[in-house]
Amino acid sequence: MKIADDFAIRWQFPNCLGALDGKHIVFKSLRKDGAYYHNYKGSNSIILLALVDANCRFTFVDIGCNGRANDAGVLLQSSLKNVIDDASNRFPDDKTVGNGRILPYVIVGDDAFPLQKHLMKPYPFATKCQKKRIFNVRLSRARHVVEHAFGLLASRFRIFQTKIDLRVENVEAVTKACCVLHNFLISRNCLDVHVTETSTKSSSQNADMPENPRKGAAEEIRQKFADYFVEEGQVPWQSIQ
Repeated sequence: MKIADDFAIRWQFPNCLGALDGKHIVFKSLRKDGAYYHNYKGSNSIILLALVDANCRFTFVDIGCNGRANDAGVLLQSSLKNVIDDASNRFPDDKTVGNGRILPYVIVGDDAFPLQKHLMKPYPFATKCQKKRIFNVRLSRARHVVEHAFGLLASRFRIFQTKIDLRVENVEAVTKACCVLHNFLISRNCLDVHVTETSTKSSSQNADMPENPRKGAAEEIRQKFADYFVEEGQVPWQSIQ
């Protein structure tokens, strides 16, 4: 609930429990691994899948999936998927937002992820519908904290700016340790977590993870969020020419 309150106050996205994204951790793999860790960028990597709160702290990480997978595929194999699937028991009860709109608590992600009741993604960015474009701006503003957290991680721990010359199990251990230290430094106000830029475009790969079979219900929830953003929940900076 504290995380959701922070998202509502700092980033103007209600009922949000976190921003989700993946980061490639590039390393020098062994010759015997072949192309197992080879990613679409042409390097070898494992993926850090992270859920981040409104203050750029990691609240969940999954580390170690090979770089050939996309973010949705990593989520599919992670324990976080089980939490989302069991949201009725794990998430807070639906909350009234604005003028009587009853909305569930959600995680926000980019278009690599499937649209689900508790996982919101943007509309196609080519849309000409003003309401959908505004929804994308509002969601991107909330989601960009995870990108900023990755940027802070890499700037603080410069090992992530190079090809790590360690065995894969040690790369996983180093990454996990840096995530813990990242949270510790933020809790001690040792890092500047002021975010100044908002991305409204996505560069993620297309997902091969199937959409939730109850996509109709998820689409209705996304529509309710969009209605809220253009009506009683609108803010001056969201206008799009």
